[in-house]
Amino acid sequence: MPEITRAQRALFDEQGHIVVGSLVPPEQVARLRHAFEEQAAAWAAEIDTPLDDYLSVVSQWTNVWEHNAVFRAQMFHQRAAAVAAELIGCERVRVFHDHLIVKPPHGGDTIPWHRDLPNWPVAEPRAVSCWLALDDVTAEAGAMRFMPGGHKEPMTRSIDFLNEAKTWGPRENDAVAVPVPAGSAIFHHCLSWHTSPPNATAGWRRAYITIYMDAACTFDAARAGWHPMSGRVTVPPGAVFNEDAFPTLGPDLPAAALARALGGAA
Repeated sequence: MPEITRAQRALFDEQGHIVVGSLVPPEQVARLRHAFEEQAAAWAAEIDTPLDDYLSVVSQWTNVWEHNAVFRAQMFHQRAAAVAAELIGCERVRVFHDHLIVKPPHGGDTIPWHRDLPNWPVAEPRAVSCWLALDDVTAEAGAMRFMPGGHKEPMTRSIDFLNEAKTWGPRENDAVAVPVPAGSAIFHHCLSWHTSPPNATAGWRRAYITIYMDAACTFDAARAGWHPMSGRVTVPPGAVFNEDAFPTLGPDLPAAALARALGGAA
């Protein structure tokens, strides 16, 4: 049974992103929030830093699934993976990596306009990000903004996030903010142009992102060899990614393999 409607699929093909409502129930959102609070406290303690000071500086964590069982289970979320597979058009997906992105109350930086794939060592443009909101994200709270249809434009190089800023000129008026309630997710194409402003509210703006790619995607060391995940690749350029660091998920994944994946780090 399809996880998305034909209308959603058509909308994704046209604009490069869609919102999938109620991807996870409120009780799972609460577990993920609590897991974040516990994990952030543990990370702060590891470097002997007060939690508030730590969260005022650190706002993004990658490969959370290797440290926390709650996020590990969420990364292997069957419906999220199925939606990703439908949008990509493949049977099985492979996780490139997960990450947490947090903008604290009245904080966070402006993330400049960018596309994801030019910053990844992935050869094929067959990947989507699942941006799961752990809080209600309004435009004022730093909701992501997209340039509809930007994923159809030709491939571009990576940008320097600190020193470059893309401008759209008159097309800036076409950009759309995409508010999303807690528990719902934005799925967006790896070539979508997107940005986000600071969080101007008194609440948190937390999101858990899983990047799914076609399980047949291959390693392109020349594109973004500097990416942190490149150091986890143990196959030669042009080969399919190694399973240990880039696990697969799909309808034909053996139950034993999934059980081993979910039974890892706590």
